[in-house]
Amino acid sequence: MNIIGRINHVVLLLLLYSYVIYPAILFVLSRVFRRPWKQKRFEPHVTVVISAYNEEGVIRDKILNTLSLDYPENKLRVVVGSDGSTDGTNEIVASIKDRRLRFYHFPQRLGKTACLNRMVPRSKGEIVVFTDANSMLPPGVIRSIVRNFADPAVGLVTGWTKYCSPSDEKAPAGSYARFEKALKIMESSSGSCVGADGAIFAIRKSLYRPLQDDDINDFVIPLDVIRQKHRAVLDPDVFCIEDAAAAAGDEYQRQVRITTRTLRAIRRNIEMLNPLKYGLFSFFMISHKVLRFLCPYFFISAYIINMALLGRKVLISRLIFLGQNLLLAGVLGGFVSKSANSIHRLSRMLLITFAAQGIAWIRMIAGFTDTTWSPRRQARISAFEPLLPPQEKERSRGPISYGFSRSRNEQTPLMSNPPR
Repeated sequence: MNIIGRINHVVLLLLLYSYVIYPAILFVLSRVFRRPWKQKRFEPHVTVVISAYNEEGVIRDKILNTLSLDYPENKLRVVVGSDGSTDGTNEIVASIKDRRLRFYHFPQRLGKTACLNRMVPRSKGEIVVFTDANSMLPPGVIRSIVRNFADPAVGLVTGWTKYCSPSDEKAPAGSYARFEKALKIMESSSGSCVGADGAIFAIRKSLYRPLQDDDINDFVIPLDVIRQKHRAVLDPDVFCIEDAAAAAGDEYQRQVRITTRTLRAIRRNIEMLNPLKYGLFSFFMISHKVLRFLCPYFFISAYIINMALLGRKVLISRLIFLGQNLLLAGVLGGFVSKSANSIHRLSRMLLITFAAQGIAWIRMIAGFTDTTWSPRRQARISAFEPLLPPQEKERSRGPISYGFSRSRNEQTPLMSNPPR
């Protein structure tokens, strides 16, 4: 009984750690051990890199949005790589005539990371900005990014994604993104943040190192930057806007794919968990990623233990068991109710996250990779209209959703075309 009770307490403590205790520790660290970095007006040459696969619904608006950003024309270049697109993406990009635009067509499907490995060496300037085809950028985002590179210690700057749902309901991804943003802001205040937002982040070109094709670029690139003794920081003024599908299944698939690839990256970069070598960042990485990804197993263990203790008249176990069931009831209410409130949405987000993390461990151990995946979307850009040039504010399309393909230890041959 005592042993079971102690195990229960440890499991519950670990479950609370990722979502309550760790954020509280970060709050204290960000105020006691502040490491501010310099920000000042700075106008280096910048290349914006976009990898696209079958993005005919959004690619034109994305390119025009990027070319219209508030930054000197002679210091901005946009590089688009088509990753074996089979729709109208190539024709649309080729039809846009602008001397700042470079287009590379890779006939065979490579995967996003492999495309970046081929496009970054062809970029010009000191700073490379990575962004997704379906992410719209506010006018001043480049200036907000590059001001951080005025500090020579900063090697990577990440932003965050503001999700706009096509309905009145907030998408689950939005809640998760806000939590991630808060953690990364506090991590940046006292060192480096864990991971970047793949929809909008930038590095010094000199720090880019080629990645393995199945690496998750927005997690491994920051690790490479930190390994080279530079900082990775989040600037809250740097953000992009995406339409988010409210469908729970789409968010679940996205998180399974991302978590599987992140777990593989952690295994490949296991030395980054050594606090004797990487100090506070190792603590951040263990807390932010490793322990959080284990939360579904902590939750299941606590549920089983507390259910077993119901007959022992242990008040705390009964209260915890009741709380877990209330959480599950909130999840059910979120799926059933057409007018889900914030409690339902939060509960649903937690279940989606736990389910995705639990499956991701199994997929990682089994050797599954997600080098490529297929966007299943018809872009709905009404939320983006303020960010487009005036002549482009005319379309309204369907909601966005994502899927991923399954492959085992997939290797993709290297192919590329010369620029047009």
